[in-house]
Amino acid sequence: FLPMQKVGRTMSSSTLAPAVSLIVPVYKSEATLGACLDSLLVQTEADIEIICVNDGSPDNCASILESYASRDARICVITQQNQGLSAARNAGMDVARGRIVDFVDSDDTVSPDLCRRLVEVFDATDADVVTFGAVCEPEDRASKRIRQLLSPAAATFDTFDAALLFSANAQPYAWRTAMRRAFMERENIRFSTRLRFAEDVPYQFIVYPLSKKTVLIPDRLYHYRMTDGSLTHVYNTEASRAQKVEQHLLMFEVIFDEWRKRGLLGLCPGEMVAWCLDLTLFDLVRLPSAEADACALHLSRLLRDVYGEKWYTLPPKGAQRRAALAVAQGAESGFEMRKRDLIAFFAATRGVKTCVERFI
Repeated sequence: FLPMQKVGRTMSSSTLAPAVSLIVPVYKSEATLGACLDSLLVQTEADIEIICVNDGSPDNCASILESYASRDARICVITQQNQGLSAARNAGMDVARGRIVDFVDSDDTVSPDLCRRLVEVFDATDADVVTFGAVCEPEDRASKRIRQLLSPAAATFDTFDAALLFSANAQPYAWRTAMRRAFMERENIRFSTRLRFAEDVPYQFIVYPLSKKTVLIPDRLYHYRMTDGSLTHVYNTEASRAQKVEQHLLMFEVIFDEWRKRGLLGLCPGEMVAWCLDLTLFDLVRLPSAEADACALHLSRLLRDVYGEKWYTLPPKGAQRRAALAVAQGAESGFEMRKRDLIAFFAATRGVKTCVERFI
């Protein structure tokens, strides 16, 4: 076991808290780490700290981090045994001192104005949470849906609204959702270490319901590198389809466990059921029958445990309820869904235009 070590600036309670803490998990990113750090060091808001968590990276990342930390006192390096992205982010959150906390992946870069805009928006609105837009690089490798999701319209939510989770282009990716550190500490916000895939989705499913004010801004302040090696791309291969569904099911479990502990299970049950189906059905129908049956049974039992025996009646639209019923019946007699019902479900959930783009 490698003990946690800190390099760079000395942590001191007497030092004034910086405006922004940027938390950078680092693992096998020696080819991109320099560009990432360079983009952070040229921020137009200089009152920042950069917390780099070396998650036991076996490549040259440690020496790169040491070199950067020796040149700029705003960089703090934490070294720990490899524990995964969530644990690395949590380690950075444990020592963050900034008024605002944001995340940056070590294979991405950010706009020079990221921190300045965060300070401006948090100060002007007194928000707990601010979510912003992003650019995919190269942009032509991103689907239309991802580009849409990373392009939120300006909006202010003075209380929780289900749109934040399902329709306001405020999902996914934790790095586009910054929060006030006082909010983070008050609500004990941390990432689940149970997940290796989509670990940032439960983060937003906790942050948005607990935030007293959430602000969306359209500014595209983050540059998201579309890489083949990311887990998102790995799980999108045909060979990994069953694993992808299982990881989504585990993600649902993590969210519901957190909601149960925090008294949030009563939030938007119909939308939640429809969302769970939306993330799984397209892959579920393409699995071999035995695997599809097992996954349908898992999903049905999970939703039944949360919402009761009649969970499949909760979605707001008829096409969604028919799809839910197919999953519930498949848990008993084998899962099967007609293509027209699947198309109708996606048309009802995502809209006709998106449905046509996906199936035609």
